[in-house]
Amino acid sequence: MRARQLAVLGVGAAALEFVCRIGWVRPTTLIAPTAMVEAMLRALAEPATLEDFGLTLAEVAAATLLATALGIALGLVLHALPRLRRAFEPFIASYYALPLFALYPVLVVVFGVGARPIVATGVLYATMSVVIGTLAGLDHIPPVLRKTARVQRLGMLETVIRVLMPACAPEILSGVALGLSYAFVAVIASEFLLASQGVGHAIADAYNSFKTPRMYGLVLALALLVVLINGALRRIRGRMSAGET
Repeated sequence: MRARQLAVLGVGAAALEFVCRIGWVRPTTLIAPTAMVEAMLRALAEPATLEDFGLTLAEVAAATLLATALGIALGLVLHALPRLRRAFEPFIASYYALPLFALYPVLVVVFGVGARPIVATGVLYATMSVVIGTLAGLDHIPPVLRKTARVQRLGMLETVIRVLMPACAPEILSGVALGLSYAFVAVIASEFLLASQGVGHAIADAYNSFKTPRMYGLVLALALLVVLINGALRRIRGRMSAGET
């Protein structure tokens, strides 16, 4: 399966290279994949670019960690209170259909200009996927584990830490991985608007300055980074699932 995916990706890249090299598309609109790689390497050789990536990664990490803590807590509360969960289910189902990014000006008013409203936007986008993952994991915990916790006379906090969280860790990690992707989207989009630093600002600046190769090089570097991070999380989840079986 992986070889087939790589083959499809290679064929697509070769076709795009051919289309760009023969001039079917203007270089101000799209550049060849080899040119993207060259532009990416040139951009990553600049200290300012590495600083932008470091800032963006810090914002994404902060948003993901806050969303994970908040999502797990909300998932535990909703699972423990079935009536409250039924009342919130329509909101959960339609959460990502809401125009969450429209709240960004409000967050700027509340937190001021800087990294805090960007992180808050990332938290808004990432939290619900963690909530859904936590609920899915809690719903599939075998009843025998809860009975064991009661037999051992574990308190509520001990039951959560020692029984519930380890049992549904793979599902929570799936929600975290999805939330990480949402956090990247939210942070980059926020940096497009008002930030003076970060990868999103660098991409927007390259676009506005008609530096097409640099723009595509930054986009490619960002895409590869997200793929590597999600791949690592997917591998960790696979090991957790294998350990359970």
